[in-house]
Amino acid sequence: MRFKIELDKRGYIKKRESFDLEFKQNFQGGDNLLKNMKSLVGMSNNKGGSIIYGIKDRPHIPLGMTNTKYKDTDPATIDRLIREYFSQELIWNSEVFEFNGKEFAEISVKEAENKPIICKKNKDGIVREGAIYYRYRAETREIEFAELKNILDKEKEKEKLLWMQHIQKISMIGPQNVNLFDTYKGEITVGNGKILLDKSIIDKIKFIKEGHFVEKDGEGFPTLKLVGEIEGLIEPEISIPSDSLYPLFTKDLKEQLNLNNHEIKCVLWKLKVKENPKFHTEIKSGKNSNSLHKYSESLIPLIKRMLNREKFLETCLLDYKKSLKKK
Repeated sequence: MRFKIELDKRGYIKKRESFDLEFKQNFQGGDNLLKNMKSLVGMSNNKGGSIIYGIKDRPHIPLGMTNTKYKDTDPATIDRLIREYFSQELIWNSEVFEFNGKEFAEISVKEAENKPIICKKNKDGIVREGAIYYRYRAETREIEFAELKNILDKEKEKEKLLWMQHIQKISMIGPQNVNLFDTYKGEITVGNGKILLDKSIIDKIKFIKEGHFVEKDGEGFPTLKLVGEIEGLIEPEISIPSDSLYPLFTKDLKEQLNLNNHEIKCVLWKLKVKENPKFHTEIKSGKNSNSLHKYSESLIPLIKRMLNREKFLETCLLDYKKSLKKK
């Protein structure tokens, strides 16, 4: 989030402090920093927001910061403070910007993915152990019943939807093909055996939301890609049955869909099949790391439906040709 300073005729900030916006004249350390983190936690428990530094209070005039404490404070100090006093880390960002030759700063925070964020310990009447802070209009205070109930209801709904998604995925691939990855213990359960990952490897693994597999305009299924160099302790008798999940080769797709080499390439590119692990896997083999592409059987009916749409294949061919010209 980047705050844009807009002034009225008197030179005052047009925007007022609200549930997602707070103004401060200067960045401060110590107890004042904890108060600021309390405000950010309150915003994160709501819908996110920002604290803007360099704005005079009453009236809100953009004077700019008058000290260097913002630049002098290591971001790690803020992270440590959040971890010390609150139940989870915040997803926050900070930046310095200029307006009329004066320097301002913004710390913005995203809405928490898992709510509520709870205070872990007391501190001199500033924060209280067990308290849940929530950002109301221009004020951060302990949450009231209505807002807490709303948060808990939404979290229950998220958990229910997550279970439904897991069950749907299991039903699609069959329970006999399901392997469980326990990120806490570092174990991948495969049949009656386990693949064990060292803790140092687990800490390096990142799940990144990336891309969408699109069947209809504006719709898609979010995918996760596991990245990182993984070297762990693997029980030698265990192998992952890729053939049962991805039994089809490219030639099988061509035969069943009655498409030539170029047509199947364009269709797979258009639908971003190779970015979706539900439909595709890539197996590297040999000294030159040659790739072998395999596909799930569920891909066939999906492509058939798309090919039944008017001019779908023609669009795939044309768009693929355009993409080559852009490179």
